[in-house]
Amino acid sequence: MIRRLLVIIIGLSVSGLGYTQHWLGLSSSNYAGTNALFLNPAHAADSRHKLYLNLIGNDLFLVNNYLRFDAPYSFLGLVTNSVPKKYRSERGLIIWKESYYAERLNGKPKHFHAGGDVRGPSALFSFKNNRFAVALTTRGRYSLSLTDASEETARVIRYGTNLVELQKKQFTDQTAKLSTNGFVELGATFGGVLLDDETDFFKFGVTVKRMVGVYNVHADMKKANYIINVESLNPEREFISASKLAATYGYTTEEAFSNLSLNPQFLFGNRSAGGGWGFDVGMVYEYRPDAQQLKIGGPRGGRHHDPNKNKYKYRISAALTDVGAIKYNNLNYVRDIDIDLPSAQFSYIYFNSLPSTGAAVNAVNESINVYPAADPRGWTVGLPTSFNTSFDYHYKDNWYVNTLWVQGLRGKNYLDIRPQSVLAITPRYETKWFEVSTPVAIIDNYRVFTMGLAARIGPVIIGTDHLGGLLDIGKPQGLDFYFGLYAPFFHRKPEGPNKCWYQPYERSSRRKR
Repeated sequence: MIRRLLVIIIGLSVSGLGYTQHWLGLSSSNYAGTNALFLNPAHAADSRHKLYLNLIGNDLFLVNNYLRFDAPYSFLGLVTNSVPKKYRSERGLIIWKESYYAERLNGKPKHFHAGGDVRGPSALFSFKNNRFAVALTTRGRYSLSLTDASEETARVIRYGTNLVELQKKQFTDQTAKLSTNGFVELGATFGGVLLDDETDFFKFGVTVKRMVGVYNVHADMKKANYIINVESLNPEREFISASKLAATYGYTTEEAFSNLSLNPQFLFGNRSAGGGWGFDVGMVYEYRPDAQQLKIGGPRGGRHHDPNKNKYKYRISAALTDVGAIKYNNLNYVRDIDIDLPSAQFSYIYFNSLPSTGAAVNAVNESINVYPAADPRGWTVGLPTSFNTSFDYHYKDNWYVNTLWVQGLRGKNYLDIRPQSVLAITPRYETKWFEVSTPVAIIDNYRVFTMGLAARIGPVIIGTDHLGGLLDIGKPQGLDFYFGLYAPFFHRKPEGPNKCWYQPYERSSRRKR
């Protein structure tokens, strides 16, 4: 029964609304366009693009410390329907067994993180001879986190109540924290060059973001003592009997999601379940020892920077991202309640058929006889605030190596969206129309080692930061996949003395030697 509830929540959160990953194979690229701004808004200035249009992009990732994927075929084969015939039924359907998940049982609390973001239409435009840039970005972000789950409760969530070895066993002092979020993000970025002193180059950037909350389900089971019993008259039916239940839980109603709109009243007014503001801020330093050699001639005389070429030997970036919060305070759509019960019972009658999240929370409310709508109250969700820094080294020609460190700054408040702390090294080969990279990282707050592969071919981006998860290498504990489609417009070079050529912004060509 509890499993049914969690499956519905997970299903709705992952497929309809998670948690944003870092696109490690792409975000350090000089041709990432608007995708680089989510890591550091300073990348807007001195862009390789005069205009960059992001058409669509999406990523999906999950990671946990409880289950390992142990099927005889890969997850990639599963989603592409390319599983061999011997693992299919007579009707051609792919065979799936519970044993394809290998448990990791060590008595420690379990966690599960899933999510990503849909990167919608966005644009980056450079002006004032590439000295400044502005960008408008849109995203739909989604996240699910189950943390601090007692191992016994994690097993109940996985198997449900019909596993014999879990029945008639007293579970005490059980805990679990669940937080799911779905929200729309609108961003406005400004980037500019602070200093261009030949070999030393500084730029900065800031993004202001409007957050619109459309979906949230959260629960904090602080202490629970319960047992799974079997009905005496019908051994096919189980129920959970709790002798202690102390928890807080809340949710947005189904209307909060179904009334999703893109009009100004919903995005900036009070018609959504929640809203808030956030910001990113970043700086970039580039060391350019060969800046003079990378200049080209212009029709007005002199030698000028070529805006289509990278000029640094190494680049150091630092940024603070996702500072802010979403306040779910529209009492028409939000419900939240504390419970501390000496006993409670969750019956098969209420949980047998749950077509939606709304039906699931109603079943919980009826089981413990509470009515959150009678006294509605709101809550605040902190954005996944993090600090990141990177070092990008230009080895030679089109070869680069990037080191990225992302450190999450959110505490233990389960309502807040917790960012993934990551340490990654990514070698890459990049040109205007082709790029390939192989990120090697420690993810899941430095717990899991992964290798990835990403490519940019023309206007198409495709990649994964967890190749083992897609190909079923070494019983992986997660997976990651992202793709994008974009349209780049590069700076024009003069074809002759009569062609238009904008005077570059650097002062070096006029400096006295």
